[in-house]
Amino acid sequence: MSNPLLDAELWQGLSASDSNASTMSVRGTIHKCLGLFALLLLTFALTWDQLAAHPGMIFGLPAMGVLLGGMIIALLSACCASFFPRTAVVAAPLYALVKGVVLAAISWRYQQMYHGLPLLAAGLTITTLGGMLALYQFRIIRASPMFITCIVGATVGLGLGVALLMLLNVFGIAQGASAALYGNGAIGIAFSVFCVGLASFNLILDFHVIESGEEGRLPRHMEWVAALGLVVTLVWLYIEILRLLSKFRK
Repeated sequence: MSNPLLDAELWQGLSASDSNASTMSVRGTIHKCLGLFALLLLTFALTWDQLAAHPGMIFGLPAMGVLLGGMIIALLSACCASFFPRTAVVAAPLYALVKGVVLAAISWRYQQMYHGLPLLAAGLTITTLGGMLALYQFRIIRASPMFITCIVGATVGLGLGVALLMLLNVFGIAQGASAALYGNGAIGIAFSVFCVGLASFNLILDFHVIESGEEGRLPRHMEWVAALGLVVTLVWLYIEILRLLSKFRK
């Protein structure tokens, strides 16, 4: 899925005049991003302990219900920050807290099937982040207009395609396509590799927009939007890596 939080069009028209305080900086965005990850890891650890003590239950509630509720709240929080950037100071921490619960529930399920897989996926996510950041810093990969167009187009296309496939499945259509794409066959593995690669290249766009925000002297509250956008991309990357590794293990 695409990341609307770091869409360049969202940031157009903003200026330092929108804030009487200081302007956005890369360092400030990094600090906020680390804070969001700290919140995410906190709820992740608490949820993991809950599942270890009472499998199938999270804080006394059915795990599936908590998972679905958390996904909805996380989606609403991200959309709120996207359409109303000034609310990101609240929406971003809320997203991180809720997403930690969601990721713990998902990771726990994979842990029961393939011991150690979530830890491996987390490690690969971190190394991918570091690798893409190095490629961007040394300008080995440049966020040129053509590059941005291709990645955004592919990401939007993927999001629309997955949404359409889910809609068709509701009516019992295209179940064969879903089985192929999300199965552990050659097509399923190729699809997961594509998703991991696309999520990785989206990190380049994230870095570019964050850097452009500092150069454009955007208001400081946009640091929360940028930090949340980067977290959203990393969560997507982690899930895709986890799914790909599980297919190889199968």
